[in-house]
Amino acid sequence: MGIVTGSDGNLWFVEIGANKIAKVTTSGVFTEYNVPTAASQPYDITSGPDGNIWFTEQSGNKIGKIVP
Repeated sequence: MGIVTGSDGNLWFVEIGANKIAKVTTSGVFTEYNVPTAASQPYDITSGPDGNIWFTEQSGNKIGKIVP
């Protein structure tokens, strides 16, 4: 649903159906991160001024964070 460039220079995006946040490096390496809330449906994503990746959990009614 969403995609953003992180402070680390990688592209970060949500995988709403898989309940994961993922990143892809400039060399094409993919890494997936599980969202701790089951079936939360991560929806939107942004890179914060603190350098972290922030995302919304649509069904989890929460905001999550990944420290790159």
